[in-house]
Order: sequence, then C-alpha cells, then structure tokens
Amino acid sequence: MITNSDQITHNKVDIFLDDKHGGDLSYAVRVNRKIKKWIDLSTGINPNAYNDFNIDKTVYSHLPSGNQLAELMSIARGYYNLNQEIKICAYQGAQGVINILPNIVNKNIHDTIQILTPTYTEHYRVWNDHGFKIRLVTNIENELDPSIPFVLVNPNNPDGKLFQPKYLEELWERIRKAGGFLILDESFMDGTPDMSLRFDNCRDNVIVIRSFGKFFGLPGLRLGFVYGDNHYINKISSLVGPWPISSSSLLIARKAMLDTVWISATITDLKMKSTALSNFLHDQKLKTVGDCYFFKTIELDRASQMHEALANHGIWTRIFNYNQKWLRMGLTKNKFEFEYLANTIMDIL
Repeated sequence: MITNSDQITHNKVDIFLDDKHGGDLSYAVRVNRKIKKWIDLSTGINPNAYNDFNIDKTVYSHLPSGNQLAELMSIARGYYNLNQEIKICAYQGAQGVINILPNIVNKNIHDTIQILTPTYTEHYRVWNDHGFKIRLVTNIENELDPSIPFVLVNPNNPDGKLFQPKYLEELWERIRKAGGFLILDESFMDGTPDMSLRFDNCRDNVIVIRSFGKFFGLPGLRLGFVYGDNHYINKISSLVGPWPISSSSLLIARKAMLDTVWISATITDLKMKSTALSNFLHDQKLKTVGDCYFFKTIELDRASQMHEALANHGIWTRIFNYNQKWLRMGLTKNKFEFEYLANTIMDIL
C-alpha cells in the first residue's frame, strides 16, 4: 500500500529532469579542445555496428510501401519471439516511442504515472511535460499501486537491474487484474533475449518498447519498435501515421534482424567484453552498482573527478546530476581501446 509519505512531489522529480544524456561529444570537445580523437563510452550502444548492407541512393526516391512495412513487422515478430498475431509498430527510435506514450493514456482516468526509480530520465521528462503527476517507485512490492500505469525499464539504466521473466509474469498479472497498465522498456534486452517478457499469446494492459540501434550499433538510424496490447498499439500506429520510418531503416533492419550468424556472434562478443570489464573493475576494487552487457556503472566518492580525469585522456564517460557518486561507462570497441581504458584508470587510481 502507498501512504501519503510515498507521494513524490515534483520537486523530487526535478533532480531527474535536470540530468544530461550521454552520446554527445560536443560538450567534451568544448572543454577539452586539445584532444582530437575520443573514445566515447558515454552511451550503452554496441561499439561494433552492423555494417553488412549497401544502400542505393534511389531508395530515397520512393515512399516506403505498406508491403515493405508489413514484411519488416513480420521479421521483427520473429526476432522478438512474438506470436505472429501480436500487434507491433515501428517508429523513430525507442525515444520516439517514449515521446508519444502520454498521448495513449486517458488523462481523465489516469492522471498519475508510476516510474521505477532511478531510470532513464526521458521517462520522467515526457510524462512531466504532458502534465501527469509522477510517483517514484523504489520498491515494487511495497510501493506499487497496480491500478496506476507503471513504467519499468528492464534491464534498467543506469543500475542494470534485470528482472526475471517469472517475476515479470507475476507483475503483469497483478497489474492486469487491478486494471493498470505496464509500460516495459526493454531497450537493453537484446543481449539477453531469453530474459524478455514472452508473448506466446496476446497480452492486455502491457506494451514493450525495444531499441534497434543499441544492439545493432546504429543509433543514427533512429529505429525502435513497440508491441503488446492491441488497444494501445493501434493508438500508437494511428499517431505515427502511414510512413513511420525511412526506406533505409526498413532495408537495413530487414537484413540485420534476419542475420542470425551476426546476432549470435554479437551476443557472445558483448558478453565477453562485459565480463572482461567487470573483472577489471573488480580487480581495481571499484564498486559496480550497474551491470548489463552494454554498460557498467561504478560508485565512488570522486566520480566527477574520475570523469574529468578520463576526459583529459580522451575517454568520455557519463555522470549523473542526481547521484554524484555514479559514473557509467559503455564497452570499448576492441582490445586496444580496452587496454587504453584499463591503463588510464590504473594511472588515475
């Protein structure tokens, strides 16, 4: 049960709204102009992108066809292990989906959104901008009201928490019975596909957001998917319109999501790189508080100083306004970058 003391004011939400994103080196370049080449570890994006494709420029001479889009949706269902009856929609990145979510919830019925905290800051921002009250949940079992829409990121960013499929099943059932709505953001799930909420059959009161760019290393393609409850997916499809993604996004995603050899090898590679980074951080007695195949978040008293020191060596990481002790780093591209990162951290320590 949620008591009055659990009601989170907008002042407390503001600490998340002020946070900055990773992935933009323009600030790093401004404050460190002497550095010409950067290793950008500020995101959780696969550093080794899918590149087995060639795009003919004539592809941009025509609008994407309905048949092309339908074919990609069928391929995406296979990639995400969905029953072919499950509704799915593509849009301009997982972020694009997040941006329009407040438009599919009837504010006259639900004027409050619950968010598992801390998490990706855009989830706070978009609901706040649309005038929803935000209730921050830190303990699902003790604080969640299952009748109120709930945003859960799994694996979570930046603490890497991963909820087991059995737990997700029980949580969804609890929310469904109470007439609530589960928004499950699985943007970092591709490295651990067996941990995803299964959709062997249709499910009411839940949608799942997936990112294409993070796993395939192509964030600039701006492609994401959302699937789940037909009622909500139909609303999203109506909002995004008849041409939700570009012709090049269609062609690249179609090829990449069918490339099972590359997918399998990439999962293995991410696991290997993730394990190597975890082992190194452990050896250096750095406390890891966030851990998934795409990034590590460490906790130390001088996180901002470590961030600055790494930046002075051309390594850009991610710090958080709402937690001054956290520093997140993504995976390095190759052995050379990993050794450079490791040697730099050891020199700083």
